[in-house]
Amino acid sequence: MTIDDGRDEGCVAAPELSGAVVIAAADGEIDEPTRAHLRACPHCAARVRQMRQLQTRLRRQLYRIFCPTTDLLVDYCQGLLDPYQRAPITHHLAMCPCCAEEVALMESVERMPDPLNLRAGGFFAPRHIR
Repeated sequence: MTIDDGRDEGCVAAPELSGAVVIAAADGEIDEPTRAHLRACPHCAARVRQMRQLQTRLRRQLYRIFCPTTDLLVDYCQGLLDPYQRAPITHHLAMCPCCAEEVALMESVERMPDPLNLRAGGFFAPRHIR
């Protein structure tokens, strides 16, 4: 075995960063001593990069896993939910910018004028509605 066999020998600027500090650094919540440590220690800097990559993969896989379905959000926008169904969605919308944005988009589309007058029995409306 050679002195430089490509293995990472660990933290070179002891003490090694804890898992919680690595996660905080990956989230961009970093103080100056940690920033200095990461500049001096390729091992810990690599751990932070790996954590960022893991977080990115998790976000892609778990994106909106706990969010209401679009169909449920449509029902929410149309006022079709009873108060017991509506309350948890209202709470969720206060906490989730993705769903809040989707609801805002649906509500803005709902307020747009209907250029073909479909709601009032326009051209594409079924005959029994005209």
